Amino acid sequence: MSGSTGPQADATRHPREHLTVTPSPEAFRRARADGNERLRGSGSLFESFFALDGAAYAPGALPVSVKELLGLVVSVMKDCEECVYYHLERCGEERVARDQVLEALQIALIGGGSVTIPLLRRAVSYMEKLPNLGDGKA
Repeated sequence: MSGSTGPQADATRHPREHLTVTPSPEAFRRARADGNERLRGSGSLFESFFALDGAAYAPGALPVSVKELLGLVVSVMKDCEECVYYHLERCGEERVARDQVLEALQIALIGGGSVTIPLLRRAVSYMEKLPNLGDGKA
């Protein structure tokens, strides 16, 4: 098949290339909580992982705010959109300054390259919806 339509054309596109609208923080939180509850009821390994994740982000030698910025950078580089939204939420809760978050996203761009740009666009859009990270233009 020639041309730019059909299954072969779709195989060359990024699986989330069509996403240009970010969810509302409320919709994201609701979907995340519902999904986590389903996982928790599906086996002890899921609960063990959630406990490990919680321990990794607990206060320690690094402040929680720094850990959330690190999680944000890793999430961009691993191309995990849900994780990016989660860490943006946590950065807002930890009162990380907007300019610090943007600087961390720049580090993610350097580490991940131009392929991270679509996710970074969505991240900045999501930030606009968060009271502590938006710039008042939402």
